[in-house]
Amino acid sequence: MVNRELHDSWHTRVNALKGPPLTTEYSYNTGEVSLSIDSLSTIPGVGEKVRKALTDHFGSEAIALKVILDSRVDLVAAVPGIGSRQAVNIVKGAFEAEFGVSANTILRSADMRKIFDQVLGIIRGYAKTSYGKDKLLLYFPLPPEKIDVIRERQEYFADAAEIARNLTQESIDSLGTLLGNVRGLYRRIKPRRLEGRVIITNDDKVFDALINERVDRWCPVYVLSEGESGADYAKGYDLVLFISPFGVLDDSLDMFDNVEMLGKDWTVDKLLPERTVSFYSRNYKVIDAACKLAETFNTLPDNESMKRFRDSLDFEDLSKVSEILENLQEDGGITEGMDSELDRFRKAVKTFPTAVAEIESWLNEEIRTRITKSEIKLGGQQIINILQSADMEGAEGSALRNMLPAEIIETFTASVQEAEDRLVQMLGLSIKEADWTTGVVSEEIALPVKMVPTQINTLEDRLRRIYADKQFVIIKKIASQLDELKETVTNAVQTLLEFDLFLAVGSFAKDYNLQTPDLSLDYEGVGIQGASNVFLVESMLKGRHGKVQPIDYTIGKTPFQPAGTHGENCVILSGANSGGKTTTIQTLAQIVAMAQTGFPVPAREANIRVFEELYFFYKSRGVVNAGAFETTLKQFAEIVVSTKSKIVLFDEIEAITEPGSAANVIAGLVEILQSDPKSCTVICSHMAKEVRESTNVPMRIDGIEAKGLDENLELIVDRTPRFGHLARSTPELIVERLTKMAKGKKQEVYAKILENLTRERSN
Repeated sequence: MVNRELHDSWHTRVNALKGPPLTTEYSYNTGEVSLSIDSLSTIPGVGEKVRKALTDHFGSEAIALKVILDSRVDLVAAVPGIGSRQAVNIVKGAFEAEFGVSANTILRSADMRKIFDQVLGIIRGYAKTSYGKDKLLLYFPLPPEKIDVIRERQEYFADAAEIARNLTQESIDSLGTLLGNVRGLYRRIKPRRLEGRVIITNDDKVFDALINERVDRWCPVYVLSEGESGADYAKGYDLVLFISPFGVLDDSLDMFDNVEMLGKDWTVDKLLPERTVSFYSRNYKVIDAACKLAETFNTLPDNESMKRFRDSLDFEDLSKVSEILENLQEDGGITEGMDSELDRFRKAVKTFPTAVAEIESWLNEEIRTRITKSEIKLGGQQIINILQSADMEGAEGSALRNMLPAEIIETFTASVQEAEDRLVQMLGLSIKEADWTTGVVSEEIALPVKMVPTQINTLEDRLRRIYADKQFVIIKKIASQLDELKETVTNAVQTLLEFDLFLAVGSFAKDYNLQTPDLSLDYEGVGIQGASNVFLVESMLKGRHGKVQPIDYTIGKTPFQPAGTHGENCVILSGANSGGKTTTIQTLAQIVAMAQTGFPVPAREANIRVFEELYFFYKSRGVVNAGAFETTLKQFAEIVVSTKSKIVLFDEIEAITEPGSAANVIAGLVEILQSDPKSCTVICSHMAKEVRESTNVPMRIDGIEAKGLDENLELIVDRTPRFGHLARSTPELIVERLTKMAKGKKQEVYAKILENLTRERSN
C-alpha cells in the first residue's frame, strides 16, 4: 500500500516515458490505493542493499518508488552505489512489471534483439545527454493490447520529426551543443569550508540542531558552557554569528564589530546562504545551459508536443536565474562588477600582503635616496652609517632625533606620510578610511624602517571583516532569490533532458527520412513501400557508399496488395547472392520492431499488424552439428506451436543441415506456418524450387534477381523483390566478376568454373 499521490493514471505513467513531466517535486496526500508495484522489493533487480540505498537517499520508500515509477533514470542514477546502467535496469524493471510485458516477451530471438539494439544504438547516438541515452533504453516493442500506448508515442515522435525537419542543421547543432552541457542536477551539496566564519550559541538545543544539520562541516560551531564568554571563541574570525533564541546576550561580544546576532527565528539558510548558492554553483554549467536553451524555445517551431515543453518552462523566472548567474562564479563566489564596494574590499584583502611589502621596500629606498642627495654639512653616507650603526647597537629613535639635523627628521616624517598615502591608494581606501593606515610604519628613526606588525594585523583584520560582512549580506540576498527559483530550475532541467530525447528521435527521423506507420489490429501482415534499411542508410550517411535503393514488400493481408500477391502469410524469398534477400527481411524486422516501439519507420508508407512475438534468425555461421540441429528444430517447433500472433523471418534456413534434407525441413515449416492465420513468415532461401517441389500446399515465391554487371563490375539488381517470381541465384555473375578482375592462373580457374556454370544453366 502506498500514498495516493503514487497512483498515477495510465496516461500519466505513459507520459513519464513519452514526454516532459509537469512537475518534479514529490508531495504526498493521505489515502491509500493498490498498485501492482507496492514496494521497492517487488521491482526486479532491487534487493535489500539497493532498497536501503534508495530509501536512505530519497528519505522514504514512498518517494523512491515515486521517482522510479516516474521513470526518473537521472535521479536513480544519482543514488550512491547505483550507476547509470543499473538505474536503467531498475526503472525498466518497474516499467515492465507495471505494463506486464518485457522486451524479451516480444523480441523472441537473440538475432531479433540484436537488430533492435543496433537500431536503438543509432538513435541513442543522437542524444546529447546521458539521461537521453539511458532513457532510450527503456523503449522496446509493445504487444497488441498496448496499441493505445504505441499510438501515443507515435504522435509524440511524429511531432519530434516535424520539429527537426523545420529546423536548420545549424539550429540543431546549436541546440545539441547546449544540451551537451545538461545533465541531471546534483542534489547533494558537498560542504566547503568557509574560512573566517564561526557560529556560537548559548543554547544546547540550537547546538544539537546545528550539528544534526551538519553545519559544522561548513564552519566551526560552539556552544557556550556556564562561565564562558563568546569573546573566547570569536577572536580571530572575520564573521561571528551568535544565536541566542531567548534573547540572552553576551556582553563580551560588544567589543567586536563583526558580530551578527540571531534570535529564535534563526534558520540554517540564514547562517549558511552558501548552501543554497552551492546547489547552483555545483550545477552551474547545467543551469546556465538550461537558461540559454529556454531562451531559444520561443524561436523553435510549434506543435502540440512543443507546447507541452513550453508549458513546463517558466521563462520569466528562468530569465531571473540567468541574470543572477551572471553575478555568480562557478565556485559560488560573487563576480566582480556586481557590487563596487565589495569589489573594492575584495581587492584590498587580496593585495594587502603585496601592498605592505611594496610600501616597505619603497619607503626604505626612498629615504636612502633623499638622504644621499641631501645638502647638509654631515655627509649623506655618514648619516646612513650612523643610522645603521645606531640600529645595530640598539639606540633609541628618540635619541637619534636629538642628534640628527631637522632636515633629516623631516625627510623621515614626509616619507612615512607619503608611504601611508601610497598604501591608502594601493588598497583603494576612501578619504574617511585613510587614517586606518596611521601607525603602520614605526615612528622610530631607523634604517631599515620598522613596520608595526600589530598595526598591520589590525588593518588586515579590519579589511577582512568588512569584506566578509559585505559578502555575507550579498550572498544572503542572492540565496534568498535563488531558493525561490529552485523548483523552476529543477523543472526546467528535467524538461530539457526530456527534450534531448525528443530532439534525438526527431533528428534521427529527419536524417533517415522516417515516417509514421499505420498500425492496426485488423491487419494480418506487413506491407511496406519505399522502405530503406536503417543500417545501409547509416553507412550511406557516413559516406561509405552511394544512395540506398528503397524497396516495396508485403507479407500477409494489408491495404498494400500489389500484383502477384494474394495475402499469403508464408513466403519463400529467392534470389542472387548479394542481391538483398537478407537486407529485405532485416528491413522488415527493423520496421516492425520500430513501429511497435512507437518510433517512426524508414518507409514512405507502412501498414503493420501489431504482433505478440517477433522472430529473426540470421544464416547459421559454420557447420551445424547434430546437437545444434536438434536444438534449432526444437526452437522452430516452439514457434510453430505458439498460438500468439507473430512474424518470423529466416535467413537461409537451409544452412542448418545438409542440402538433401534442408528442403524437406523448410517444406514442413511452410506447410504448418501457412495454415496459421496469426503467423507471417518470410524464408530467404536458395532452395525455393526444391522446397516448392517438396511441399503439398501452394506457396508464394518472390525473387530478387541480378540482371548483369555494370561498368564497375558490380551486380545490377532491382532490390525490390518480384512477387510470385522464382529468381535465379546467378552464381555465374559472381564468377564472371571474379574472372574479369583476376589475372594469370587464377583467371583461368574462374573461367573454367564459369564455363561449367553456363553449361549447366543452358541445360
